[in-house]
Amino acid sequence: MPSKLKPYLAPAFLALVGFVVRWRYSSFERTVWGDEPFYLWLGRNWFHGQGYAFQFTGHLDYHHTPGYPFITAVLTAVTGDMKRASEWSYILFGVVFVLAVYALAHRIYGPRTAFAAGGLIALAPVTSLMPLFWGTMTEPPYWAFCFLGLLFAHRAYTRFRVADILLAGLFFALGYYVRPEAIVYVGAMGLVLGLRALSAAPRLRRLAYPALLGVTFLIVIFPYLVYVRQQAGVWTISQKVGANFATAEGLASGDFVRFDQETWGLDSKGENVRFFSRETAGASASAYILANPIGYVRTVYGNVLDLLATILSPRLVPSFFLIFIGLGLFAAGWTRRRAWDELFLVATLLPGLSFVLFFVQERYLAPLPPTLFIWTAHGLAVAGDWLAATWASLRRHEPAAGAAAGNAARWLVWVPTAVMLLFMLFYTPRQVAAATNPGSSRPAHDLAALALKPYVQPGDVVMTRYPAIPFEAGAEWAPTPAADIPAVLAYARLKHARFWAIDAVEVAKLRPQFAPLLEHPDQAPPGLEFVAQVTDKDGPVVIYRLGGGQ
Repeated sequence: MPSKLKPYLAPAFLALVGFVVRWRYSSFERTVWGDEPFYLWLGRNWFHGQGYAFQFTGHLDYHHTPGYPFITAVLTAVTGDMKRASEWSYILFGVVFVLAVYALAHRIYGPRTAFAAGGLIALAPVTSLMPLFWGTMTEPPYWAFCFLGLLFAHRAYTRFRVADILLAGLFFALGYYVRPEAIVYVGAMGLVLGLRALSAAPRLRRLAYPALLGVTFLIVIFPYLVYVRQQAGVWTISQKVGANFATAEGLASGDFVRFDQETWGLDSKGENVRFFSRETAGASASAYILANPIGYVRTVYGNVLDLLATILSPRLVPSFFLIFIGLGLFAAGWTRRRAWDELFLVATLLPGLSFVLFFVQERYLAPLPPTLFIWTAHGLAVAGDWLAATWASLRRHEPAAGAAAGNAARWLVWVPTAVMLLFMLFYTPRQVAAATNPGSSRPAHDLAALALKPYVQPGDVVMTRYPAIPFEAGAEWAPTPAADIPAVLAYARLKHARFWAIDAVEVAKLRPQFAPLLEHPDQAPPGLEFVAQVTDKDGPVVIYRLGGGQ
């Protein structure tokens, strides 16, 4: 084989593994739930000339950045199916993510660590399987863009070239268009680039690089900032920040009723739920903190404890990885260059750690494992070196060993990596049972969608707290507000909703005022006509036709 091709064999193999694994996982049965339908509907409406908007809000959307809607709309044009478009985004950007981590690890630690790191990203549950079931599907493109940004930021960090910093800013901006928290990567990289610039002359010239990173990022995202200003009336990097702070205490303390009311309660006019209302567009994070600073400190403290309990788990970072992380970091003394590289990697953890300011959830911590996997991979390389050196030393006393001992030693350096990757290959699919019942998704929602399909006409609106039901039924959606029944019915008429799906879990945990409609569908009040009821182990979902019985 030509020597020029050899450096590309390892990344090509990892790309193939990443593709095959994700293609296989994408065939698993799953429900489109959570925020994923929001992005898919926005992309469809945008590309079909209906504006970047949901049908029910009456205004253009400023909550959801347009990166993922754009990606899925393009892929929908290719595949002809929104759900499959989302899955192809997961596959393709998952492969890019594998290659980006491989390239970053290769720059810092070399080829063996890079191969192990790329293999872990290709196979570990948190990066290969869990995004399918978290309810957003934004993670693969977000990771891909941000780690490409980190790759070029590290190139700038080591050799201070303008092209590298411009590319880093561009990729971080693309990551922002998928998820606004990419801005934390910009801040983290600006910090370490600034520290590196101050460490040696010419300091003043090098300090221009973190500034250039920020300027490039802002130039690329500025059109969207203007758009949000036009729609929401405020200048903000992310309109969700205030909303996240507003609901952080309820989520962190487990007060989901409070979260439900603050997010899905009606605005003062009864025209929209609070999350989609212009009245909450200027929600201020600082105002919520200053209103109860002691309570906020308690929230952050609880979030730190939750982070520590969540990150070391079979689905994120198995606790035995700590052995290899320790080996990778501390088995040998650090050179000056190694210390700077480790500082860079520590900075890459800041986006994941920043969620202690809001609310800790499994998917929010997903930016942490890739860096932890790089350290794990280096620990596997160190363990391989130890194994090979020990074998060679033990065989040296046997005169017949000769070249065989040397050949064996060369192969033994790969044993820890091979064992770990084989373990991941067979271990990850076993997480499917745990992964496929996350959050608010449950089998009854799929059953409700099937029950609705025969009744749904094009353009029909289904009012429900769970967008999975109308998405799977091929209908439009209006969120059920957290309000009393007369206010809900008035809102439904305003949104031209034709059906209302009420969930037993919703009633039991959040909205007991709907209990009579769930328990006595045959005694529905005027304006409601019972259509169907489906059930699973958690209880029924009852479907009404709105406007019936009058």
